[in-house]
Amino acid sequence: MSPTATLRQRAARLRSEGVQVFDFSAGELDLPTPAHIVTAAIDAARKPENHHYGPTGGEARLRQAIADRLTPRATTPLDDSNVLVTHGAKQALFNTFMALIEPGDEVLIPAPYWVTFPSSVRLAGGSPVIVQPSAGELKITPDNLEAARTPSTRAMVLCSPNNPTGLVYDASELRALLTWAAKHGVWIVSDETYIDLGFRPVPAPGQVEPGVSDRLITVGSVSKSYAMTGWRVGWMSGPKQVIDAAAAVQSHTTSNVSRIAQAAALAALTGPDVTAGFRAILGDRLKACQAVLEPLGLFRTPPDGAFYVFPDIRGFAPDDVTVADRLLDSGVITVPGASFGAPGHLRLSFAIAEEHLRSGLSTMAELLDGWAA
Repeated sequence: MSPTATLRQRAARLRSEGVQVFDFSAGELDLPTPAHIVTAAIDAARKPENHHYGPTGGEARLRQAIADRLTPRATTPLDDSNVLVTHGAKQALFNTFMALIEPGDEVLIPAPYWVTFPSSVRLAGGSPVIVQPSAGELKITPDNLEAARTPSTRAMVLCSPNNPTGLVYDASELRALLTWAAKHGVWIVSDETYIDLGFRPVPAPGQVEPGVSDRLITVGSVSKSYAMTGWRVGWMSGPKQVIDAAAAVQSHTTSNVSRIAQAAALAALTGPDVTAGFRAILGDRLKACQAVLEPLGLFRTPPDGAFYVFPDIRGFAPDDVTVADRLLDSGVITVPGASFGAPGHLRLSFAIAEEHLRSGLSTMAELLDGWAA
């Protein structure tokens, strides 16, 4: 079970015991799915054809809508044959690695990393290789990648905006990584789950380095940007031969995504833009985080996107797991950085109601300040 899932269980147990809980572990918006998306799902549920199996790779209209969404960020125009609709981004990652790697192949995963990345590689029979950034940094460089490369290196993962840090690789940083990958024939698996929740423009690999298109797999979903985590609709996009191989994997595991959920995803991608409103809400919440964390010296790496802050708490205690446990005893739920390959940090999600956010931050600040004293 993932660390965040474990924390959700502990939070539920504390609430059942009557403890006031401030939960900063959530990896999802606290907002409801927009009404026009829900309406599209209701309408789809009334159509008998949606009560039966559909195409394994996804409905053609949704695949084309995803291709249309990705084409401006790609090197060449995409069509529905370049897209596979999956049960969230997690299945897109699993399918990707099943299609790309053989036992013994290595996949470079920059730390800090989302916990599913190494697990997906292992499930596919590969070996995850964690790439640590240089001391004091939270982003990797080509030198870091080169130090980790071996003859078995098959692919590398990129995640920008990043989970857990919220940081974004700018165009020059991204180009350097992609140039390195192209030089060594390394596949790029780009997780763009949070790309619509950037507080500044987020460059995509296909925009920055056209030469990587034949070795680029893009993973995304409607989960975060449209408050649709429970609908379980994601995708992978890339060269047709990889998409076909991944579709074969999916045909023998889960088959097609719910056709009703796909109708909702189509409405999300083709309907009114709600992401700007979500970004505005998150921007206000980020300011609330800054107001509390900055005086404590815990806002040195403000996020460029997503809805996480990732403070370095080593000035208060060397062990982030111990800090997280002590905070949990007081009802403040955070995720220790060790879970993401970055000990000494905590991941705090600010995708929670602002009143709750401010109260929880104040409680946490008082506890940390007391320990430091």
